[in-house]
Amino acid sequence: MTIRDIATIAQVSPATVSIVLNNKGGVSKKTRERILKVAKDNNYSMTKSSRKKMRGVLLIKFLGTGLLVDENQSFVSSIIDSIGSELRSHNYRLTMHLEENCLDEALSALDLDTCSVVVIGTELSRDAFQALEKIPVPYVVVDNSVAGINCNSITVDNSSNVYIALAHLKEKGHEHIAHLRSSIVVENLAERAGAFGRWAKALEFELAERSEIFLTPTLVGAYQDMCTELKGGIKLPSCLYADNDTIAIGAMKALKEYGYRIPQDISIIGMDDIPFSSICTPPLTTVRVQKDLIGKIAVIQLMTLLQNPEYKNAKTLITGQLVERGSVSPPTY
Repeated sequence: MTIRDIATIAQVSPATVSIVLNNKGGVSKKTRERILKVAKDNNYSMTKSSRKKMRGVLLIKFLGTGLLVDENQSFVSSIIDSIGSELRSHNYRLTMHLEENCLDEALSALDLDTCSVVVIGTELSRDAFQALEKIPVPYVVVDNSVAGINCNSITVDNSSNVYIALAHLKEKGHEHIAHLRSSIVVENLAERAGAFGRWAKALEFELAERSEIFLTPTLVGAYQDMCTELKGGIKLPSCLYADNDTIAIGAMKALKEYGYRIPQDISIIGMDDIPFSSICTPPLTTVRVQKDLIGKIAVIQLMTLLQNPEYKNAKTLITGQLVERGSVSPPTY
């Protein structure tokens, strides 16, 4: 019987079970009694000495809308898998807490005296950044630069990755471009939008009449929104840059249904290199984000911070690499 087994039976998170078994506060009396009963009924015991030997890291997976964490196929889960694997190599145990509402309230309720923390900040908005200051133990924010906040973080080098994508389109001979932009705004995508404007100008692209086309960042949502745009007669340039692969693939389906040949009539490039990118038709040209590396460096940052508290406010950016497939070709005009 493990803490995770108890959590499953008691219908709570492993982090909550850990808090109760370690006799910490922040859990209601009713929930505490239910967890202790499950532990007792299953002959679970943990001596004081064994508790001292355990080293744990709490991963807080924060959801805003959930669209960019759960719908961007396996992106965040791949990072979490990498974090878990790397922590095990350092003899640390990872427990997870899912927070769907208010990060500030979650941090107030959790007892963090005995662990370090990794925050998945993909959907963490700027107005929630200050809540991070409530974390009293060493922590690292993943997939968000957390601009303006003094903390350790690791995320994608959005500016460089957008340049890689746009430079490839330029090298193929494209002159006119539009941005397939997420209708849900998070820090990473806001940075990509700013980078798109800067690099499009620097590379001397001519922006389409509609330079920004806002689409829901899910496969179905992007497809439906793009169908609406095409039905309305939107005029498209020779190439499109999409905020991520999910948006690109959804838009491609709509474009093909409306008679566009990809890449003969229009080229499209994505970002992230999710698994679907290599098997859609045509396979999507994209910029690969090194998800395994993000997870590994997040743990390296955390371990260094635990060993030396002076190693703080280190922010790491990971640059991607171009993956050429079949969705981009020179323009035919």
